[in-house]
Amino acid sequence: MNRSGYVLGLLLFLLTLGGCGSVLSKDALYGVNYEVDYAQLKASPQTYTGKTVIVGGMILENELNNAGTTLEILKYTLDNRDEPQNPDEVNGRFLARTSQLLDPSIYKDGRLVTLVATLKGVESRPLQKISYSYPVFEIVELYLVPERKSEWPGYYPHYYDPWPYWHRYPYWYRHPYWW
Repeated sequence: MNRSGYVLGLLLFLLTLGGCGSVLSKDALYGVNYEVDYAQLKASPQTYTGKTVIVGGMILENELNNAGTTLEILKYTLDNRDEPQNPDEVNGRFLARTSQLLDPSIYKDGRLVTLVATLKGVESRPLQKISYSYPVFEIVELYLVPERKSEWPGYYPHYYDPWPYWHRYPYWYRHPYWW
C-alpha cells in the first residue's frame, strides 16, 4: 500500500472517531471528574460533595418554585454518546436543581435527559411509605433527548408487492368492477 492509502485510511479512522462524540458540549465535559462512579457517589455523598459527574435518566417530576426548578430523575445507564439507554435498577433516583425555569410542558414526566452536574448533598423525601435519600445535584448543562416518533407509517408498500395500495382493504370494496 502506498502513502496515499495510509493517509486515506487515517482520515477515515479519524472521521469515524468524530462521529462517536458526546451529546454534551466540550466546555461542560472539561470539568467532569471521570474517576468518580455514581455508585460510589451515592454510597458516600459526603466524600464526593462538589464533584462534577455525568448522569442521566427519565424525568419523574418537575417542581417549580421561586428559586428555580427541581427535577426528580430515575437514573439510567448511559451509552457511549452519554444518552440514557436502560433504567439503572440498582442506583434509583436523584434530584437535579437549577435556578432557571425549566418549562414543565417541555421537561415533562417521561422525557429522557443527560446532564453534567455537581453533587451538592443529600435530601430525604418520602417515597411511597419510606423515607428515601436523594443525591442532590446542581445542573451545569442539561441535554433533553429528542422524543422518538413511531416508525410505523401505517401501510408501507413493499417493492415486491404486486398490488398497489388501492387494492388493499378498505379500498378493495370500492372498485366498480368487483360488483
